[in-house]
Amino acid sequence: MLVVDIALMGLHFDGARHRLVRAPDALNAFILVGLPPQHVVEEVPDDLSKVTAPMQAVTAGSTRLAFSVPADIKELELSLDGLLDWERLVPLRVPDGQQIPDTPGTTVFQGIPRSVIEFPTRLLISYDEPVDWLGGPQPQQADGRAALWHVRLHPASDGAGLGASDGSVKLRAFAVVRSGGTLPPGAPYVAPVLQDLVTLTSRIPLPGIGGPLEVHSDPLRAEQFLITPMGTSAHLHGAWDPLTDPAALARYREVDRRAPALVAYDHITGLGRDQYVRIVHHGRLSTGHEALHMQEYKRLFIARPDDGIVAYLQREDRIIVKKPEMTYGADKGFQHQGREMPFQVLRITDRVTPLIIPPKPPHDPPLPPEQDEPELAAFWVRLKESGKDHEFTLIGTDSEARKVSFTMPMVFVPDGLTDESQQLKDLYDPEKEKTPAEPRKMEQRQKRELHGQVMAMAQPPPGAPGSTSHAVGSLTFRLGPNGAPVVGQPCVAAAEVRVPAVEQFTPNAGNLKVEFNDTYLRQTMDGHPAGAYLDLTDPLKLVFGAEQAGGLSSPNAVVKTITSQAGVIPDVFKTDPTTGAVADANDIETIRKAFGGAQLLGIDLSEYLKKLVKDQLGALRQLSDKQIENILADANGLLPAPVLRMRDLADGQGKELRYVWKPPLAPPPAALIDVSKASLILDARTVRSMDAVDKSTVQGSLSHFALDFLGMARVEFTELKFKTGPGQKPDVTASGVELKFRGAMEFVNTLRSALPADVFGAGAFIDVRTTGIRAGYTLALPTLSLGVFNLANLSLSAELAIPFDGKPVSFRFSVCEQKHPFNLTVSLFGGGGYFSLLVDASGVQEVEGAIEFGGAAALDLGVASGGVSIMAGIRFMLAKVDGKDDVKLTGYLRCNGFLTVLGIVTVSVEFYLELTYEKRGKQSMVRGRGTLTVSVRIAFFSKSVSLELERTFAGAPVDPTFAQCFSKEHDWPKYCAAFAA
Repeated sequence: MLVVDIALMGLHFDGARHRLVRAPDALNAFILVGLPPQHVVEEVPDDLSKVTAPMQAVTAGSTRLAFSVPADIKELELSLDGLLDWERLVPLRVPDGQQIPDTPGTTVFQGIPRSVIEFPTRLLISYDEPVDWLGGPQPQQADGRAALWHVRLHPASDGAGLGASDGSVKLRAFAVVRSGGTLPPGAPYVAPVLQDLVTLTSRIPLPGIGGPLEVHSDPLRAEQFLITPMGTSAHLHGAWDPLTDPAALARYREVDRRAPALVAYDHITGLGRDQYVRIVHHGRLSTGHEALHMQEYKRLFIARPDDGIVAYLQREDRIIVKKPEMTYGADKGFQHQGREMPFQVLRITDRVTPLIIPPKPPHDPPLPPEQDEPELAAFWVRLKESGKDHEFTLIGTDSEARKVSFTMPMVFVPDGLTDESQQLKDLYDPEKEKTPAEPRKMEQRQKRELHGQVMAMAQPPPGAPGSTSHAVGSLTFRLGPNGAPVVGQPCVAAAEVRVPAVEQFTPNAGNLKVEFNDTYLRQTMDGHPAGAYLDLTDPLKLVFGAEQAGGLSSPNAVVKTITSQAGVIPDVFKTDPTTGAVADANDIETIRKAFGGAQLLGIDLSEYLKKLVKDQLGALRQLSDKQIENILADANGLLPAPVLRMRDLADGQGKELRYVWKPPLAPPPAALIDVSKASLILDARTVRSMDAVDKSTVQGSLSHFALDFLGMARVEFTELKFKTGPGQKPDVTASGVELKFRGAMEFVNTLRSALPADVFGAGAFIDVRTTGIRAGYTLALPTLSLGVFNLANLSLSAELAIPFDGKPVSFRFSVCEQKHPFNLTVSLFGGGGYFSLLVDASGVQEVEGAIEFGGAAALDLGVASGGVSIMAGIRFMLAKVDGKDDVKLTGYLRCNGFLTVLGIVTVSVEFYLELTYEKRGKQSMVRGRGTLTVSVRIAFFSKSVSLELERTFAGAPVDPTFAQCFSKEHDWPKYCAAFAA
């Protein structure tokens, strides 16, 4: 089956002797051998079960071998045996550094024919050392069979250039065939692979800026290389060190050239047909771990119903982790010196993945062959069996050498990509990765569950181990800065953690969403006054019960910042948007919003907070227990923000939660509470033992403050204290309480000082209970008589109530009461009334009063007698009911008279008229009622007749609108004309 073309150079035929002899004028003699294609590349189907048509195949170009006839050989026998006896000849190779022949389409380099073998298809190789071709010129027969003609490549026998000790031959790829059509779909010999083989084996220097580019060159080694008429049977192997130096890779990018990523190549063929091909590319996983992408092509024999036993090539891809452990830190190029990555080490436990989906699988429907030539690309590692991401198992080591484990899908990035950044952007684009079945695919890839494992989210400050550790529910990773993914820079963009201190006040808080504090990232933890390292994504409102906050106040706050020094605190810091440094305290309005809902004696405490300055924030920098005690004991000491933190007890028998607050206070204009000299302290501690038993101790005090009610009354306190503990009744004490009337009510102070003490009994009173404090005055004035003037039953009272259940402080003043009105008579006229006023922190809650007046006269003439009386009155009541104003105003007139004649006939008439106005919210009503009663009694007979009339008028729920008051056609033009000038 031998088909061979033989050409001669420097030799001519001697017909007499039938031999080949050197030409007299020829310096060298050559024998050129042309052989059929030595390799066939086949289509590699993605799914063998879907193969329905014959496989596509493309053959290589012909092979040209060139031999030099040694000078000691003067003549050759002109026969097939003589021409195929290559052991005596010298094989010629392509010179180092040469890629292009002297004349296109030939194998002549530097004027000399050379040996060029196209193997595999589209790759031109030559010898890298002196070699011999060994093979018998005569057919080899055994057991009645003749072997196919073949020659074997072997290291040169003279020892001048022996290959490896195992007898392998070194080969060098020097060029890629650019013509000849495209390869079949799925073929392994794509352009990047062939080009890398040339770059790594040809020894051709690659020009770069400042000198040649670095290449880890090494030739291919052939354990077997046989040429036959049917194709080559070969065992090739190549291995190269990866190019991992960042500077060397950067030089490739400077000249817009792809650095070689190929690190291993194995090729086994039989008679030109591939049996096994292994292509290994070096790269990194997205976390920076060195890894290999291994492609294996194996010929498998399968039985098909119609075709019998057939053998197809099948591709298998795997990722091999070469460097399972990766270290992170400030020297890894992170944007924030590695603070955004809480793990110092990540170790991958997977060494080899199961079969994965190739980076660019065949399209469905298939693309034309000229378009289906995949290039090297970054890709998500997905399992071939399920199509889902392969989740690598990682063990992370935090800054305190604590280890946690989790899984994460990753991207494999081969070395040398010229558009690596763009490819990563596309792979991490949520919109491009979104599918109808998985609309949140990217979010699911980046969010990793840790299931409550404890880890340090930041490097704790010296002397405070564990202060930055949390039970973590999940971590959300990103790759490098936002919008610019960088391999080897995994960052934690967000997390869900448990905050034990917060859980004591919000038992259902669970995992809280957090992100790194901007000042911590850009300025380090030392750059923040409180050592902040995390921020709550959604600020959390803490609501304190009366027993937690001392009864005097409910210091509710919205906490946001998690610190290593002060625990969890509100965001009272104003940062520079350019540098992230804390430039000042937040403005007072922002701080007040953070404390919205905080109560002081039932009053909005946020209105009484004083503006902070940057110097005050330093109090949060180093807060030990001793320093907290010093601040609480110092009359001028302040904590600019509530300190909420949890720490382990010294004896290791549990944990202590402590909430401490001593805010700066300043009264707003017309404030109810005068806190210009006040000091508020709250210190609540909860100790949780190892058996989960909680013991709480709360101490609170508010000193040197006063309550001022509408300028009418002022209550001054030296100090209010609250203390409670496990198994103890709450202990509430008040000292230095003094009630003074002011303004229009100052006459009460005058009455109290002018009247004898025994006139109004006990006078001032104060009652301190566990439910609150009551303080006030009760003055009962004596009856005053002066001629026809008489004033009786007059009393004054004032009462201050400070509840400890969170209700607002209230003040009530009254002149007599409804059930005990005062009485006033002047001659034949008389009347009475009462008045009361109730106000609290939110304003007037109730006003009620009434006054009645009238007169009476009688006449007795002996024969006849009679009398007449008239009484009128007004009662007013305003109260808050369900947040709405309830107003009621009633006026009445009563007239009656009688006449008796001789005691036999009596006639009496009574007339009563009442008018009432009621309003509840926006609904109003007027009701009128009148009654006339006439009675006649004659001797033993009497008769009474009454006439009644009642009418009710309901008002509109709201006042008419402006549009309802004007006619659009008539009134509106006149209205506008009035303003025309």
